[in-house]
Amino acid sequence: LQTMMDVIKFVLDNTFIKDLDGMLWQQKLGIPMGDPHSPGMTIGACAWMEKEWVSSLATDVRSSFRAARYMDDILMVIAKHDRFDHERFLLDFQKSECYWPPLTLEDAKEDTFLETTFSLRGNSLRYWLKNDNTITNPTKIWRYAHFRSYATLEMKKKILKATLLKLHNMASDDGVLCESAIDKLLEFKGLGYPPGIIASACGAVAVRTRNTTWFRIRNSVVHTS
Repeated sequence: LQTMMDVIKFVLDNTFIKDLDGMLWQQKLGIPMGDPHSPGMTIGACAWMEKEWVSSLATDVRSSFRAARYMDDILMVIAKHDRFDHERFLLDFQKSECYWPPLTLEDAKEDTFLETTFSLRGNSLRYWLKNDNTITNPTKIWRYAHFRSYATLEMKKKILKATLLKLHNMASDDGVLCESAIDKLLEFKGLGYPPGIIASACGAVAVRTRNTTWFRIRNSVVHTS
């Protein structure tokens, strides 16, 4: 632990950057930009602040919420019952008193955490891979190269299959899997991926996951003009 602290203190005081003109600049404030130690320093600092904050809460308050953080993204689920003033709790948390200045919380999409979109209805939680490209808005974000781009056919097939497996692993149920997969495959179809390659990838994922939903997805996309 002492060695780790010595390394942290060193990089905080010895971060130098060379610009395009050859000038050397020293970063004086903040966690070093681009340093391999910075992610760990960020996680450690935030975790310590959160632990101190949670320890100051009453037991009944701690039992009425769950929170998770990855790097600088936070997802919090709050219970609503007569013994817990959830509105006041949320307002207090949004004041960023949990974190030391200059860290502050910023509002994000209520249905998104990292690469996951979710829907909370009553006590039911559904989630699937985030995708801003949908049937109604197919080209909002460009993520993949066109099928006629310079790359091997084998690489293109593997990219497609890996994407479908990610869709499968990040879907809470077959319903949202079907919807999110159709949106994603139509995105690939718009990039020139042939129906045969799309059908083959769906079949391969169906066999690997043993989920026949992929055959329904395949038929919906391949037969869509």
